[in-house]
Amino acid sequence: MSKPRYRWWGYVKSMIRNYPAVQDKYCQGNTLKERMAVQRAIEKTEKMTNGTERMQVVDMVFFSRSHTLAGAALMVPCSYATAKRWIQRFIELVAKNYGLMDES
Repeated sequence: MSKPRYRWWGYVKSMIRNYPAVQDKYCQGNTLKERMAVQRAIEKTEKMTNGTERMQVVDMVFFSRSHTLAGAALMVPCSYATAKRWIQRFIELVAKNYGLMDES
């Protein structure tokens, strides 16, 4: 079975990359909604199994942009496939929080 392709995937990745710029600033409208979606995803991810490691990968790949996905997997350490799955789940969680995906 193939994985679905979402048109919003790039938009959500952009939201996540932009989060550090708006994290502690006053914002309103769509920017506030984006920030809250990422913030809720961070809170939920931290409570998951391996939440600290998951957030380290997200931080290195999206927030600080210091590593590629493969490099972040080596630093944590975990397999590339695991790091990729964690990133995919984080993106999907942000999309659900934003209202782009149905809760399932």
